[in-house]
Amino acid sequence: MAASVSENHVCSHRHSCALDNFFRKLIQSPHRILSPFLCNGDTAIDLGCGPGFFTLPMAELVGHSGTVIGVDVQPEMLARVKAKLAKMRDRSSLAQVLLHQSSQADLGLDHSIRADFVLAYYMVHETPDQHSFFRQVKKLLKPTGRLLIVEPPFHVSRKQFAQTLRYTAQADLAVIERPKRKGGFSALLCVQ
Repeated sequence: MAASVSENHVCSHRHSCALDNFFRKLIQSPHRILSPFLCNGDTAIDLGCGPGFFTLPMAELVGHSGTVIGVDVQPEMLARVKAKLAKMRDRSSLAQVLLHQSSQADLGLDHSIRADFVLAYYMVHETPDQHSFFRQVKKLLKPTGRLLIVEPPFHVSRKQFAQTLRYTAQADLAVIERPKRKGGFSALLCVQ
Protein backbone atom coordinates (compact mmCIF):
# COMPACT_ATOMS: atom_id res chain seq x y z
CA MET A 1 0.00 0.00 0.00
CA ALA A 2 1.23 3.49 -0.82
CA ALA A 3 1.86 5.84 2.06
CA SER A 4 -0.97 8.24 2.77
CA VAL A 5 1.51 10.94 3.76
CA SER A 6 2.64 13.04 0.83
CA GLU A 7 4.90 15.95 0.17
CA ASN A 8 2.08 18.28 -0.70
CA HIS A 9 2.13 21.77 -2.03
CA VAL A 10 -0.70 24.14 -1.15
CA CYS A 11 -1.63 26.55 -3.91
CA SER A 12 -0.51 29.96 -2.66
CA HIS A 13 -2.95 32.77 -1.96
CA ARG A 14 -0.89 34.78 -4.46
CA HIS A 15 -2.56 32.74 -7.21
CA SER A 16 -6.10 33.32 -5.98
CA CYS A 17 -7.07 35.30 -9.08
CA ALA A 18 -6.54 32.11 -11.10
CA LEU A 19 -8.88 30.31 -8.70
CA ASP A 20 -11.72 32.83 -8.87
CA ASN A 21 -12.37 34.57 -12.15
CA PHE A 22 -14.94 34.95 -14.92
CA PHE A 23 -13.33 32.36 -17.21
CA ARG A 24 -13.26 29.68 -14.53
CA LYS A 25 -16.94 30.35 -13.82
CA LEU A 26 -17.69 29.66 -17.47
CA ILE A 27 -15.85 26.33 -17.38
CA GLN A 28 -16.66 25.25 -13.81
CA SER A 29 -19.99 26.86 -12.97
CA PRO A 30 -20.35 26.56 -9.18
CA HIS A 31 -24.16 26.51 -9.34
CA ARG A 32 -24.18 23.78 -12.00
CA ILE A 33 -21.67 21.68 -10.07
CA LEU A 34 -23.24 22.12 -6.62
CA SER A 35 -27.00 22.44 -7.15
CA PRO A 36 -27.62 18.66 -7.38
CA PHE A 37 -26.16 18.23 -3.89
CA LEU A 38 -27.45 21.17 -1.84
CA CYS A 39 -30.89 22.03 -0.47
CA ASN A 40 -32.31 25.00 1.38
CA GLY A 41 -31.40 24.77 5.06
CA ASP A 42 -28.39 22.47 4.61
CA THR A 43 -25.16 22.71 6.53
CA ALA A 44 -22.29 22.61 4.04
CA ILE A 45 -18.52 22.71 4.41
CA ASP A 46 -16.13 23.96 1.73
CA LEU A 47 -12.74 22.41 2.52
CA GLY A 48 -9.83 24.29 1.00
CA CYS A 49 -12.22 27.11 0.18
CA GLY A 50 -9.52 29.39 -1.21
CA PRO A 51 -10.95 32.78 -2.21
CA GLY A 52 -14.54 31.52 -1.98
CA PHE A 53 -15.19 30.39 -5.55
CA PHE A 54 -17.58 27.69 -4.26
CA THR A 55 -18.24 29.06 -0.75
CA LEU A 56 -20.45 31.95 -1.82
CA PRO A 57 -22.53 29.96 -4.34
CA MET A 58 -22.99 27.32 -1.62
CA ALA A 59 -24.32 30.08 0.66
CA GLU A 60 -26.84 31.05 -2.02
CA LEU A 61 -27.93 27.44 -2.59
CA VAL A 62 -28.53 26.60 1.09
CA GLY A 63 -30.36 29.89 1.65
CA HIS A 64 -30.80 32.02 4.75
CA SER A 65 -31.75 29.01 6.89
CA GLY A 66 -28.56 27.14 5.97
CA THR A 67 -24.96 27.37 7.13
CA VAL A 68 -21.75 27.23 5.13
CA ILE A 69 -18.34 26.76 6.71
CA GLY A 70 -15.36 27.82 4.60
CA VAL A 71 -12.12 26.15 5.71
CA ASP A 72 -8.61 26.98 4.53
CA VAL A 73 -5.06 26.80 5.88
CA GLN A 74 -4.17 30.26 4.56
CA PRO A 75 -5.51 33.29 6.45
CA GLU A 76 -5.09 35.38 3.29
CA MET A 77 -7.62 33.19 1.47
CA LEU A 78 -10.10 33.49 4.32
CA ALA A 79 -9.61 37.29 4.31
CA ARG A 80 -10.61 37.35 0.63
CA VAL A 81 -13.78 35.40 1.37
CA LYS A 82 -14.56 37.74 4.26
CA ALA A 83 -14.15 40.79 2.00
CA LYS A 84 -16.52 39.28 -0.58
CA LEU A 85 -19.05 38.50 2.14
CA ALA A 86 -18.93 42.08 3.37
CA LYS A 87 -20.02 43.24 -0.09
CA MET A 88 -22.92 40.75 -0.08
CA ARG A 89 -24.29 41.30 3.45
CA ASP A 90 -27.43 43.03 2.18
CA ARG A 91 -28.60 39.80 0.52
CA SER A 92 -31.10 38.27 2.93
CA SER A 93 -31.22 35.01 0.97
CA LEU A 94 -27.60 34.23 1.83
CA ALA A 95 -26.74 31.56 4.40
CA GLN A 96 -24.74 32.19 7.51
CA VAL A 97 -21.11 31.79 6.44
CA LEU A 98 -18.49 30.89 9.01
CA LEU A 99 -14.79 30.94 8.20
CA HIS A 100 -12.26 28.68 9.86
CA GLN A 101 -8.49 28.44 9.55
CA SER A 102 -7.29 24.86 9.78
CA SER A 103 -3.79 23.50 10.13
CA GLN A 104 -2.18 21.24 7.53
CA ALA A 105 -2.74 18.16 9.67
CA ASP A 106 -6.00 18.94 11.45
CA LEU A 107 -9.23 20.46 10.17
CA GLY A 108 -9.82 21.68 13.73
CA LEU A 109 -13.58 21.98 13.34
CA ASP A 110 -15.87 21.56 16.33
CA HIS A 111 -16.80 17.89 16.75
CA SER A 112 -20.47 18.83 17.15
CA ILE A 113 -20.71 19.96 13.51
CA ARG A 114 -22.75 17.60 11.34
CA ALA A 115 -22.79 18.49 7.68
CA ASP A 116 -25.26 17.54 5.00
CA PHE A 117 -22.60 18.15 2.37
CA VAL A 118 -18.82 18.55 2.27
CA LEU A 119 -16.92 19.75 -0.78
CA ALA A 120 -13.23 18.98 -1.35
CA TYR A 121 -12.60 20.56 -4.75
CA TYR A 122 -9.04 20.43 -6.11
CA MET A 123 -7.56 20.15 -2.63
CA VAL A 124 -7.24 16.55 -1.46
CA HIS A 125 -3.91 16.18 -3.29
CA GLU A 126 -2.65 19.09 -1.15
CA THR A 127 -3.31 17.33 2.16
CA PRO A 128 -0.24 15.86 3.85
CA ASP A 129 -2.07 12.72 5.09
CA GLN A 130 -5.13 11.66 3.12
CA HIS A 131 -5.92 8.77 5.44
CA SER A 132 -6.20 11.11 8.44
CA PHE A 133 -8.00 13.74 6.35
CA PHE A 134 -10.82 11.38 5.35
CA ARG A 135 -11.24 10.10 8.90
CA GLN A 136 -11.69 13.71 10.03
CA VAL A 137 -14.18 14.43 7.24
CA LYS A 138 -16.24 11.35 8.11
CA LYS A 139 -16.71 12.67 11.66
CA LEU A 140 -18.19 15.89 10.24
CA LEU A 141 -20.80 14.19 8.06
CA LYS A 142 -24.34 13.44 9.15
CA PRO A 143 -25.27 9.78 8.63
CA THR A 144 -27.04 10.91 5.45
CA GLY A 145 -24.35 13.45 4.52
CA ARG A 146 -22.36 13.36 1.31
CA LEU A 147 -18.81 14.26 0.34
CA LEU A 148 -17.90 15.41 -3.16
CA ILE A 149 -14.25 15.08 -4.11
CA VAL A 150 -12.96 16.57 -7.36
CA GLU A 151 -9.27 16.39 -8.21
CA PRO A 152 -7.53 18.19 -11.09
CA PRO A 153 -6.30 15.94 -13.90
CA PHE A 154 -3.34 18.30 -14.42
CA HIS A 155 -2.03 17.50 -10.89
CA VAL A 156 -3.48 14.06 -10.14
CA SER A 157 -3.20 10.90 -12.26
CA ARG A 158 -5.89 8.20 -12.50
CA LYS A 159 -3.65 5.96 -10.42
CA GLN A 160 -3.31 8.62 -7.71
CA PHE A 161 -7.06 9.21 -7.67
CA ALA A 162 -7.65 5.47 -7.34
CA GLN A 163 -5.36 5.54 -4.29
CA THR A 164 -7.35 8.48 -2.89
CA LEU A 165 -10.51 6.39 -3.21
CA ARG A 166 -8.81 3.53 -1.33
CA TYR A 167 -8.16 5.99 1.52
CA THR A 168 -11.83 6.98 1.52
CA ALA A 169 -12.79 3.30 1.80
CA GLN A 170 -10.40 2.86 4.75
CA ALA A 171 -12.22 5.75 6.43
CA ASP A 172 -15.56 3.95 5.89
CA LEU A 173 -16.71 6.30 3.14
CA ALA A 174 -18.38 4.60 0.18
CA VAL A 175 -18.49 5.85 -3.40
CA ILE A 176 -22.13 6.23 -4.44
CA GLU A 177 -21.57 8.01 -7.73
CA ARG A 178 -18.83 9.11 -10.09
CA PRO A 179 -20.33 12.43 -11.31
CA LYS A 180 -19.36 13.54 -14.79
CA ARG A 181 -18.36 17.03 -15.89
CA LYS A 182 -17.27 18.30 -12.50
CA GLY A 183 -13.85 19.47 -13.68
CA GLY A 184 -11.64 16.46 -13.08
CA PHE A 185 -11.61 13.09 -11.37
CA SER A 186 -14.64 13.05 -9.11
CA ALA A 187 -16.50 10.90 -6.62
CA LEU A 188 -19.57 11.41 -4.47
CA LEU A 189 -19.30 9.53 -1.20
CA CYS A 190 -21.39 8.76 1.86
CA VAL A 191 -20.78 7.21 5.27
CA GLN A 192 -20.86 3.40 5.16
